[in-house]
Amino acid sequence: MILAKFNRASFFQKQLMAVIGTNLLILAIAALLIYSAFVDDYRDNLVKTMDSNASLLSAASRSALLFHDEQAGHTILASLAKIPAVRYAQLLDAQKTPFAIYARQGAKRETMSQDIKPGYFFANDNLYLTQQITLDNELLGFIVLSADTLSLQAQQYRYGRMVLWVFLLGSLLAYLLNWRMQKRLQSPVKRLIHLVDYVAKEGRYDQRIFNRRKDDIGRLVNGINSMLDTIEDHQSKLRSHREHLEGLVELRTEQLYERANFDALTQLPNRHSLTEKITQAIEKARDDKSNLALMFLDLDRFKVINDSLGHFVGDRLLVEVAKKIQHKLTKNDVVGRWGGDEFVIVIQNPNDLNSVEGLAKEIISALSLPLIAAGHQLHISTSIGIACFPQDGEDASSLLKHADTSMYKAKELGPGQFRFFDQDMLNASVWRLELETQLRQASAQQQFTLVYQPKVEVNNQKPVGLEALIRWNNGQALVSPAVFLPIAEDIGLMESISVWVLKQACQQNADWQRAGIEIVPVAVNLPASFLMGPHCLESIEGALTQTGLAGQFLEIEITENTFITSTELVVEVLSAIQALGVKIAIDDFGTGYSSMSYLRDLPINTLKIDGIFINDLVEGTHSEIPHSDAHLLRDEGIVRSIITLGKSLGFSTVAECVEHEYQVTKLKSMGCDVIQGYYFSKPLPVDEIEIYLRNF
Repeated sequence: MILAKFNRASFFQKQLMAVIGTNLLILAIAALLIYSAFVDDYRDNLVKTMDSNASLLSAASRSALLFHDEQAGHTILASLAKIPAVRYAQLLDAQKTPFAIYARQGAKRETMSQDIKPGYFFANDNLYLTQQITLDNELLGFIVLSADTLSLQAQQYRYGRMVLWVFLLGSLLAYLLNWRMQKRLQSPVKRLIHLVDYVAKEGRYDQRIFNRRKDDIGRLVNGINSMLDTIEDHQSKLRSHREHLEGLVELRTEQLYERANFDALTQLPNRHSLTEKITQAIEKARDDKSNLALMFLDLDRFKVINDSLGHFVGDRLLVEVAKKIQHKLTKNDVVGRWGGDEFVIVIQNPNDLNSVEGLAKEIISALSLPLIAAGHQLHISTSIGIACFPQDGEDASSLLKHADTSMYKAKELGPGQFRFFDQDMLNASVWRLELETQLRQASAQQQFTLVYQPKVEVNNQKPVGLEALIRWNNGQALVSPAVFLPIAEDIGLMESISVWVLKQACQQNADWQRAGIEIVPVAVNLPASFLMGPHCLESIEGALTQTGLAGQFLEIEITENTFITSTELVVEVLSAIQALGVKIAIDDFGTGYSSMSYLRDLPINTLKIDGIFINDLVEGTHSEIPHSDAHLLRDEGIVRSIITLGKSLGFSTVAECVEHEYQVTKLKSMGCDVIQGYYFSKPLPVDEIEIYLRNF
């Protein structure tokens, strides 16, 4: 029937019907292509967007999987809450075991099968996408994302309605404009078809349709152009943002790794990385049943260089030291900076202890050579402690502790020494640590006492002075000053102890004066560190002022080693002390760095001859150690020379450690002024020394 009506229609009607039919067909095709292209493009865009998100999450999740940090994994996945389309996400480890999970509220989470593969697919109106997470071609795990397609369905419905409207408008225009409009309609439609085809085939959005029309077709073309502009701009921003994020994540990951594992100054492994490497080396040595040696290096006198020339020079010096150490090691050895001026070397599978000892000597020798740092030629040395696996410890902590202990023992031998660990060191370290704790408590509570040893004038054998000597009982036994005073120096208590001795000696002397006892000068030993400190003069003057003691009744005893570093400063300090009326004596003279120049320039009053020379000044029958006549004559000549030297410079001379009458007679014949020792009296506590003084 329809065909019969078409045959009976006029040519115009047939033409109109043909034009309308043709236009309708073209519009239908164009609408279908646009709709199909949009759906495909939107699906592709959704896949690409999810793929980009998966890539970013993969990069961010590597460190979490690598270090098994589940908390970090959950935190990373939680960032997907900002993407509404994501239903849920899973991080799987290399065995496809769930590691971290994110699920949008209300989203159903399907159980993932063990045969998941990288890629994507659509099912149940949802997108499922899987990516591998790798690091240096090593599979770390998988990331699985699921996104809904609700937005796609909404867009399909919206563009379906739009296509329907285009179709209806096209039909109306075809009917109204007839064949004249056909030519005008054909050109934009063809261009539109070409553009849609280009977008569909190439997947690119850079082409546009030039349009001057103001009708519906023109608006359609403008809409498509605008849509392409929006899509292209979105893709460009997305691509730029993705590249920026990927670069930022990669850079930040590298920075965090470098900061966490390497020293910023020397670029050597830091303490954290070293501990891991030592642990790994121990495990390897245990598996291979091989040996391992750990060296702990500490630079000698580095603090002096750092404080005097500045931290910049000190840092440059550390860099040069690191280079020298590296040149002495093999590729299997590891060196790192433990902190400050300390370095640790891990020697894997050494041939024997001789090879370890040889390497220690090579490093010490190399570092003893002059170094150029920031334009300064510097001389430095190192002390090395060595601990070996397994005999000295079976874990990193034990080896480090024992190597550190042996390093301090090496320092006690002097600069540029090394020591292997033995158990006696640990026992000594524990004892020293306990003694340090007790000494700090004793200093805080002033649990010291003073004893006084008389100084007797040779001719009339009357006391002309006292030497105040510190004593300390730690509750278990009397600790020798030769033991606890060096420890006090090391832990920074010497200044407070010296001030206490000063005040106590001055106060006691002032009390004796008020009690009517004939007062004599009291000598106090002051270490070089206190004498060169900023509060020395202030402390001495304060002790005299607070106790009311005149300066002439105080004597300061110092050692020759005080003058090694800065003679000019010492002269200035001693001159200021002498201006207070205080006498100054050089203690243990003859065993230090004796120099005629400083004896000439220093403001001193007395030379105290070291007891080592007096001990040898005995008759053969009184000596526990056999002495040859030549030996006795040599020691006698030394003592005679010191007394002669002191007399020529106008100093009083004091002989220490005098115990025999023969020594008294000899010293008197040599012209010695004062004698101090057990021959006259041992050091006495306050009550006994009072009785001693009242008897004269």
